[in-house]
Amino acid sequence: MFDMETIKKSIEIKASDDTVWNTLTNPQFINKWAAAFEAGTTVVSDWQEGSVVTWKNGEGKNLVKGRVEVSYAPKMLKVRYFDDENAADDAKFGAYEEHYLLTEHEGMTLFSVESGPMDEKYIKDMDPQWDEAIKLIRQLSEAQ
Repeated sequence: MFDMETIKKSIEIKASDDTVWNTLTNPQFINKWAAAFEAGTTVVSDWQEGSVVTWKNGEGKNLVKGRVEVSYAPKMLKVRYFDDENAADDAKFGAYEEHYLLTEHEGMTLFSVESGPMDEKYIKDMDPQWDEAIKLIRQLSEAQ
């Protein structure tokens, strides 16, 4: 059996939680920060609770697919994913999820993400990608 781990990252951003939320969920910004994972990455979702979330590569092929479990703008977003990127919209969830927390204090937002659990082989690839993604989220948020 493989060891399953979760990536945990956080970064302070000189912007309101509303601005960071916009960067996180607005397609105009998503394609910029999601390029940390794969150039051309896009997402199809309205980010409402119960809505499907489908991440696609530059050729339009599904990368991962899930459903928004919690959407509490601009504070928390939790997405659970299916094991199959082409799963039916009502399929059973796999173990993988992403949990985003935004905590604003005096004009600064602490942005935290947890991504997992996943096999160690994916951790090695995704850990530096998440480092780059949160830096891009900060840059995009602070530029708004």
